[in-house]
Amino acid sequence: MDSPATPQTLSVVPAPSATNKVFFNSGGLRAGWRFAMFIVLLVAFESVIRQVLKHIPFFYRILKSGQGGVLSPEYEYVFEIATIAGLFLAAAVMAKIEKRRFGVYGLPWSGAFGKLFWQGAIAGLAFEAIEILVIYAFHGYSFGGFALTGMNLMNYAIAWALAFVLVGIFEEFAFRGYTQFTLGEGIGFWPSAVVLSALFGAAHLGNPREDWVGALSVVLFGLFACLTLRRTGSLWFAVGFHAAADYAETFIFSVPDSGMLARGHLLNASFHGPRWLTGGAVGPEASVVDFILCGLALVLFSRLYPARKATASSVA
Repeated sequence: MDSPATPQTLSVVPAPSATNKVFFNSGGLRAGWRFAMFIVLLVAFESVIRQVLKHIPFFYRILKSGQGGVLSPEYEYVFEIATIAGLFLAAAVMAKIEKRRFGVYGLPWSGAFGKLFWQGAIAGLAFEAIEILVIYAFHGYSFGGFALTGMNLMNYAIAWALAFVLVGIFEEFAFRGYTQFTLGEGIGFWPSAVVLSALFGAAHLGNPREDWVGALSVVLFGLFACLTLRRTGSLWFAVGFHAAADYAETFIFSVPDSGMLARGHLLNASFHGPRWLTGGAVGPEASVVDFILCGLALVLFSRLYPARKATASSVA
């Protein structure tokens, strides 16, 4: 005789608890909590690094020297390298937790200082040259004579170029690297871009002589940088553009940059004329010319770098 059939048992998957729903979704830990973890790690790493630097008199003197609103290449090296170290450490820890490659946060090592970087650098130099030449054409800028000659000229030209590459890496990764990647997963790419670009502009209000017009220009540049990230999948174009535009503004054309002045610049240049044209003590960012050029840059970039077609494995 056949043995009686074994009763079939149904496995019941328990519904996720309310607590789990708060912290997790189908993709794992929610983006907001990962973003918060990154900020906590960043503050911790930066605090440790700053405390170490404060106990090294040579570095501490350099950091103190930049608090008067006049920057030097030495200050930029110490400040930017310290902040980049904290950023990269925090992002590296999160990459381990999330089981992702560091490069997905916008700075893939394979693209470091490659084609996109140099395209951005050329575009940044062109942007700043056009801006200054338009102000000059309306009698708002004077080139003056050379402020540097000989080896001083060569030394500062190289020193500031390296310094502004560090500035580009720090500011782009801080506001459009891990933060944009993670917050974008939570609320969408462009809402995240607007929030972080607003914070980017607000951060510049801490600079001496900066004002709300210059900060608004920084917000607009942040949105442009986000567009370059969206269209290229990398921050290297934005890093090159950012570094070259700051270099041209600060060293080549020798004008204020977001209210900051620099030691060791090429020209004895000066602004004169209405503030709406020159930006005054803030620099060209607060000029109406900057807003017009930023708008044109957004349109031109969107034409030259069209949106990539979505694949089955990608999100539109």
